[in-house]
Amino acid sequence: MDNLEKLVAEWRKTMMTAPNVGRETLNELENHLRENVGQLVRSGMTEPEAFQRAVTQLGGAGAIALEFQKLDQGTWLPVKLVTGLGATAALAFAILLIARFDAGRTSFLLASHVFLVTLGYTTTFLVGALGICFVGQRCFSDFSPSRMHSLMRTTFTFGCAAVSLTAVGIILGMIWAKAEWGRYWAWDAKEIGAFAVIVWQACFLFAHRFACGTARGVLVMSVLGNIVVGLGWFGANLLYGGLHSYGTWNYSLLLLAAVVSNFAFFLIGLAPAGWLRPRKVS
Repeated sequence: MDNLEKLVAEWRKTMMTAPNVGRETLNELENHLRENVGQLVRSGMTEPEAFQRAVTQLGGAGAIALEFQKLDQGTWLPVKLVTGLGATAALAFAILLIARFDAGRTSFLLASHVFLVTLGYTTTFLVGALGICFVGQRCFSDFSPSRMHSLMRTTFTFGCAAVSLTAVGIILGMIWAKAEWGRYWAWDAKEIGAFAVIVWQACFLFAHRFACGTARGVLVMSVLGNIVVGLGWFGANLLYGGLHSYGTWNYSLLLLAAVVSNFAFFLIGLAPAGWLRPRKVS
């Protein structure tokens, strides 16, 4: 262990020569380096061998500086796509609900409830989509600390929006239910599903801000949000044949496939970074 500390100290001195790499970023790089060393040691390597392999995978000071320069030039493409998709979906759904409201097919309170809850659920799906993209890219190469920090900031912003939209939507739904049905909450399948979703959203934000897990763990965890929302939103409709029911047998098969595929991505995310990267033949 003393040898590892000396190696890390020498590595830090070398990395401090890289431009655009501040102390906070260097600390993140060190944590990432130590995590990789620990994984390699557990696989059977000695500490010096594991350290050299982890440093090689991470890259030298020049390579990291070049990566930081590239990152400064633009946002990660999946973030752009997910943001655009979310804005487009919100606009399309707003137009649909306005048309239904103008036609007298729904009340303003109910339309607002449906709109906000749908946006909250959809935003959680978008966070999960970023998690899937993260897992997919990490199979071939790891993320730089700067990229990880940017992605964590984006998912936290999306997570805050998701829980806020869902919470307000649920409150409006409770007010509507009291006016129409004489009760605020009855613990039917949809309401249990909504409760499960908002608990998940709150737990995701808690993991972001207070948990001791790594950034990788939080981003991999986001994939499970797709399962929670899928079961809480669409799965509830398979059990409940009331208002807005749209469950069918074929739909249940699709939901099952989505649950299995998202859980598979979660498991893949637990694998070491770059495990699908072609190895050079020495």
